Amino acid sequence: MVYPWEKQAKMGEPMPDGLKQSEQLAYQALAYLTARYKLKKIDAEQAKAERKKIDQQYAINSANEGYIKWVTDLRTRIEIAHDRYRLDPTAENAELLSKVIDGFVRI
Repeated sequence: MVYPWEKQAKMGEPMPDGLKQSEQLAYQALAYLTARYKLKKIDAEQAKAERKKIDQQYAINSANEGYIKWVTDLRTRIEIAHDRYRLDPTAENAELLSKVIDGFVRI
């Protein structure tokens, strides 16, 4: 995997603003890995193995961020539908709430 900010990380430049948490973690990990390699604290083989782990963890962290966003968005839609039902407890609003919970309707 090649990151848009990878060269900056490898050059030891300051981390760019606006990175997601998963990107921040990967940026710092790559910067540290590169520094250790340049200081000859690890060899190329070890650096490649650790790079693979960084990429794998980035994929996991990024997927987790996506899941958290999905759950947050779902919870927001449920709250909107639930508020509608509480203010106007009709069968129509109950059906809307049910469909939102089931993921059939987006509000």
